[in-house]
Amino acid sequence: MEKYVPLEIRGREPIDVIELDSQHDPDDSILFVYYIKTNSDLVETAKKIAEEETTGKWIGRGTPTSVFHSAQADVCRIEKYAPGEGVIYVRSPLVNLDMDSDLFYQISMLSVGGPILEFVYYQSVAFIDFTLPEKILKKFPGPKFGIKGSREFIGLKDGEPLMGTIIKPCCGLTPEESAEKAYQAALGGAVLMKDDEKMMNPEYCPFEKKVRLVSKALKKATEQTGKKVIYAPHLTARPDKIKDMAKRAIDYGATGVMFNAILANNLGTVEILASDPEINVPIYIHSGGRSALSTGHRRIDDVVIAKLTRLCGGDYFQIGVMGQFNVHVASLDPSLLVRLNEVFKEPLPGIKDTVPVTAGGLGAANVGKNIEAFGYNLAPLAGSNVLDHPMGPKSGSIAMEQAVTAFREEGITDPKVLKEYAVKKGYKELQAVL
Repeated sequence: MEKYVPLEIRGREPIDVIELDSQHDPDDSILFVYYIKTNSDLVETAKKIAEEETTGKWIGRGTPTSVFHSAQADVCRIEKYAPGEGVIYVRSPLVNLDMDSDLFYQISMLSVGGPILEFVYYQSVAFIDFTLPEKILKKFPGPKFGIKGSREFIGLKDGEPLMGTIIKPCCGLTPEESAEKAYQAALGGAVLMKDDEKMMNPEYCPFEKKVRLVSKALKKATEQTGKKVIYAPHLTARPDKIKDMAKRAIDYGATGVMFNAILANNLGTVEILASDPEINVPIYIHSGGRSALSTGHRRIDDVVIAKLTRLCGGDYFQIGVMGQFNVHVASLDPSLLVRLNEVFKEPLPGIKDTVPVTAGGLGAANVGKNIEAFGYNLAPLAGSNVLDHPMGPKSGSIAMEQAVTAFREEGITDPKVLKEYAVKKGYKELQAVL
């Protein structure tokens, strides 16, 4: 698998690399990395971006003060790919931050919350990466559980993926119907479940009743299978109410919570929940809408979104599905999926890992391919492919387990070979979906 490279420069090599002196120590600054394409001079445009994203021009009397000078970001490196086109590395000093306030908000404002995505003096721009010094990293909570904590929470052994499902249909289910589907899937071995993101807790499926009934059904399944289940209902409250809704969910029996932190809410809200000792359950961050941010001529790369998700405390985040090219935009780029998996697992001082979720067209036919790509520290969630199994949700979960066993025992990723394996083993549940 080729290393992930942003689309703007993929398959290209720099024609020049310009190293510039920076006044800022790496330990006292944030490194922001951008791609830009401009009709103007690349170096001068890069310097203008650094200036505008911090101080702007000096408009006081006399010469700029030492405080002003120390507060201004500067450019330390430029990789030039063509005239007016390149990747720029900007050092933004920590002196501009209130270290006791919301750092997610401040970092977002310093990186792209200013005019960089709005300026007209370049045609394309992408915020493609950032690096934080350790003194900032330790201010973020990171995930409470990660893969190790999740396995301990459920009672799984090392090396077992967090297999699960998404409660479907998206809407139109009563609390009783939702509970029965969850129960059946759990009997088949599912250990991680979440509401579909379109389930908004309507009158016909109210939040409290749904969570109580699903949680009760999952406890019943645990008594029969010995496997605990993390269930994350959808939190639909605004930021100032979401802690209350999360705590109510836990009181009702939920063992996780889920909400969209890309468009419907924000990652600062994740940090609010992750930092609260009373909300001691995994947090599933739904990624719906991220392609609206990460694609186009003025964008924020998925790598940036993933890094921020982990720092703010997301335990689970959907990356896409390896080998699936007709569902989600992110799944079209296998190298991106591999990079997101790396971002969630690479060592960070004091920060646990985020568990990558493969969902959006995942099923028994391709789960082996995803474990091959990402390893077993993974949450494979199959919604329709479990709940719409011709023999029922229980068999849907069993089929997924059988497919994982096939990969573990024989490294099978090809659906045709998998079908032969299912026939040989007498796995009727797996045969039914191949």
